[in-house]
Amino acid sequence: MKKLFVALLLIISIKSFAQSQNDFNYAVGIKLLAIEEFPKLLNEVREKTAFQNTSLNGLMLKINDNQISYRFQAYNSKIDNYTFINECATCEEVAGVYKSFDFKIGFARSLIYSKLQPFYGFDLGFKRARFDGKSNDVNTNAFLYNTSIEKNGALIYGFFGLKYSIIPQVTLSAEAGLDYIYTYDKEIKSSNSNLVISQNKFDRVQFTTKPLGLLSLQFNFGQD
Repeated sequence: MKKLFVALLLIISIKSFAQSQNDFNYAVGIKLLAIEEFPKLLNEVREKTAFQNTSLNGLMLKINDNQISYRFQAYNSKIDNYTFINECATCEEVAGVYKSFDFKIGFARSLIYSKLQPFYGFDLGFKRARFDGKSNDVNTNAFLYNTSIEKNGALIYGFFGLKYSIIPQVTLSAEAGLDYIYTYDKEIKSSNSNLVISQNKFDRVQFTTKPLGLLSLQFNFGQD
């Protein structure tokens, strides 16, 4: 009887907490950190997965509807010294400035209501990336060419995560996921005197993994 009473109190407390969370119609989130792959550039060679860290570079708006949250996100990334190996492991090293902008619209659904909540969802989005840099021979460090790369395309992002309510008004959320990206790429190679060596345009499909797709701090507000 005592165990039944304790279980009943626990269920009531969890239900009450869940109800208090549902009272908030909106949430604004700050992107604290992400650890993710970037799409490949040129004929990039990766002997192992190359993860990049970005932080404090995005915002999220969530509209809550019972168990489902509709989310809108915008991220802007810049890495000043972005390097990668091109063609083969002993061929070229390319270094330069990488910039990207992502905009996503999607939903997240909580599996249970408690202080710690697992959730899953999908986003659809648009990605734009640009890289400007130069290629040098890996062995001699001799200059080979300048390059300018543009990528524009659509993506599908599936994710699974956990969120923890510090207090009803503040939530810490972490998620991992996978991007499926379809882009239209434009690649230009030129000499030091800006003479165009080659120019290519093509479509590209890639998967990129995100072991920490988003760590965010969210502020809940708006009650009926």
